[in-house]
Amino acid sequence: MPTLEERAQAIRLVCTDVDGVLTNGLLHFHGDGTHTKSFHVRDGAATVYLQRCGIKVAFISGLDSPSTWARAKHLGVADCFAGNLAKGPILEQLCAKHGLRLDQVAHLGDDLPDLPILRQVGLACCPQDAVDEVKNVCHFMVELKGGEGVLRPVAELILKAQGLWDRVLESY
Repeated sequence: MPTLEERAQAIRLVCTDVDGVLTNGLLHFHGDGTHTKSFHVRDGAATVYLQRCGIKVAFISGLDSPSTWARAKHLGVADCFAGNLAKGPILEQLCAKHGLRLDQVAHLGDDLPDLPILRQVGLACCPQDAVDEVKNVCHFMVELKGGEGVLRPVAELILKAQGLWDRVLESY
């Protein structure tokens, strides 16, 4: 059984759910029926760090939301899938597109629709407020709740395991 560090060393793609992971899961509805959500700036930085170091990032969300698409565009995340509760086929598509094996993929999720991916990937991660079924299949639980910068510790784990963290620090 590989260690957490060995799992992190193999990662070439980080997939993440959005609502309840990159956000706190709350939707703020306006009178016209539109909604907004908040994203943590540290997750944005983590996305940029991963991409600059050659690790791809994908957003896979069950909720189709203009906020998700806008955040992905702002961060340069080309692989954004919003409005997809069947996440397993998306994982297959991403692996085929990027020529990756499942053990080269990390996924960060918090709820039942994430289970099919979390059970397959090389590094399964979740926030501390994920549902128990998700916690039970994850290799790494971040000690933060969804929306509190959960992707950042996952990115640091991967980049440090691969000896790439110093490259991030050099730009500061």
